[in-house]
Amino acid sequence: MFSYPINADLKLQILQINHADDIYAAIKKNREYLGEFLPWALTTASVDEVKLYIEYELKRFTGNNGVSCGIFYQNRYIGNISVHDINWKHRKTSIGYWLSAEHQGKGFMTEACRKMIAYIFQELELNRIEIRVRVDNARSKAIPQRLGFAQEGIIREAEYNKGEYHDHLVYGLLKSEWRPSTT
Repeated sequence: MFSYPINADLKLQILQINHADDIYAAIKKNREYLGEFLPWALTTASVDEVKLYIEYELKRFTGNNGVSCGIFYQNRYIGNISVHDINWKHRKTSIGYWLSAEHQGKGFMTEACRKMIAYIFQELELNRIEIRVRVDNARSKAIPQRLGFAQEGIIREAEYNKGEYHDHLVYGLLKSEWRPSTT
């Protein structure tokens, strides 16, 4: 099983069906908070839907096309980080993430991204990572900026949420630009 310790309290672990209840509880508790930027959070209506999502993600993982990990703090599920749709021909992928509101601002997502970036560049040996975020999501934008990603452009009206279109920023990091953490 994919399990990647970050520090004594924080780890990434590939999602398993037995995580479904905890994931759904986190989504339900944070529905409005997450739904501001992630439309799926407003429509995820049951543990069974989460189980279907996990099954899909496990198929992607076994097909060598991505990985979706829970972020666990003191063995408690607090959010998610995923490697989406690996393009092996062009050696690139993208990362998506979310974190429960109560765990924001503690550096957890930055550290989770740092570990996932190391996995992508060192173990998968890919060359490029993208992160896309809504232009008005200041917390989410801060992560790629903090990790040395370059802002590469804007995708206009990339998302429809709550009756409005929203632009996305595209951030990119090349393996040649990456500096592994020494901590």
